Amino acid sequence: MRHDLDLADQDLEEIAEAVLTMAEQGRDRLADLRQASRVEAFDEVIQRMTLSGLVEVSGDRARLTEMGRVLAERQVRRHRLAEMLFTAVLEVPDDRAVDRTACVMEHVLDAATTDSVCAFLGHPRHCPHGKPIPAGACCRSLEERPRLLVQPLSAMPPGQDGRVVHVVPRDGQRLMRLSALGLVPGAHVHLQQKRPAVVVRVGETTLALEPDVAAEIYVKRDA
Repeated sequence: MRHDLDLADQDLEEIAEAVLTMAEQGRDRLADLRQASRVEAFDEVIQRMTLSGLVEVSGDRARLTEMGRVLAERQVRRHRLAEMLFTAVLEVPDDRAVDRTACVMEHVLDAATTDSVCAFLGHPRHCPHGKPIPAGACCRSLEERPRLLVQPLSAMPPGQDGRVVHVVPRDGQRLMRLSALGLVPGAHVHLQQKRPAVVVRVGETTLALEPDVAAEIYVKRDA
């Protein structure tokens, strides 16, 4: 990626992202782009993007150049990875809050941190809404994309080892009980069985958990 793209301002990033997401829907009209954009100085930014070789405008339609697509895919990737992080791992229930926070994160994450988030999530192909996540260098370096690395304990196959990443019980008292049993972030666990109860070994202790409790314990599987 060219270094000057890393120095692009947020207005350029917002419009580049909007052009790409609209293109996914088969739309490229400037009027639609202007309506969807959050950028106040829309016409000025489009002109700058045209002069910079990021966008080509023909009549009432706009499309990304090759360089513009690099910028747009970078923003889309960061946004959709952030959505995955908040939705699949942290279980933030408010979709609008997830989108607002992802909009901020896409402008501040650097390349290395983005790749770390991607690897943490297991290099997902799609965001929570089913939209494609552009692959990064960390994805292209893999011969085969793995399954999600972080998942509920209840979703792991028996015989698997892992490390607790976070616990999100809906009952505060349950969090205290799990902590007293050693099920805290950083604890190493071994899943022995899933039926009729979820049986997990934590250190020298073997615990039987109800499935709904196991679903609230998120674990990063060992390689």
